[in-house]
Amino acid sequence: MSNLKIPDVFSTHSAAKYCRVTPMTIIRWIEEGRIKAYKTPGGHRRIMRGDLDEFCRATGIPIEWDTRINQGPKRVLVIDDDEQSVNSILDALLDAEGDESMVTFKIAHTDNAFDAGMMMRDLKPEIIFLDLDLTGTDPVRLIASIRHDADLRDCRVVGIASEQTPANMPVDRVLHRPLARGAVRQATGPMPIVKI
Repeated sequence: MSNLKIPDVFSTHSAAKYCRVTPMTIIRWIEEGRIKAYKTPGGHRRIMRGDLDEFCRATGIPIEWDTRINQGPKRVLVIDDDEQSVNSILDALLDAEGDESMVTFKIAHTDNAFDAGMMMRDLKPEIIFLDLDLTGTDPVRLIASIRHDADLRDCRVVGIASEQTPANMPVDRVLHRPLARGAVRQATGPMPIVKI
């Protein structure tokens, strides 16, 4: 797998993504003197990687780049026969590749469960977008087979639902049609951290 380049200098937006906070929180921490930063001639704040690393370790914030080093692109499988939903997912993921998050995706798509089975075996996706109303498919059975497959049990399943979709589907997250770009991107990002 290829290494992802972690920047030596962060903007407030890229630092916020790595720390899983808002850019305003990063700015506030800079103004409070909690994070060392400098300003460019244009007035933009910049944070050196070592300073951000030191702050995160001192405050117990999990550092996102620790989990990104030595990882290749996120493998995503889209199982959906609705062209508009598929295009919304592709647009959101391709836009995410162009931003400062440095996430890349390997994306496969099918509109039927038969091909999905073969693609899951070959791709071993980390994220599956599943149309919960896919014609000729029992989504509960399909999700159960994913959860029982040793290669897929850690895969995140994002259900794509309509008004007719039954409630309480056994997925990690549900997105409702029409799909919002931000919701798609959030569904592919880090899962919320739960403290025990």
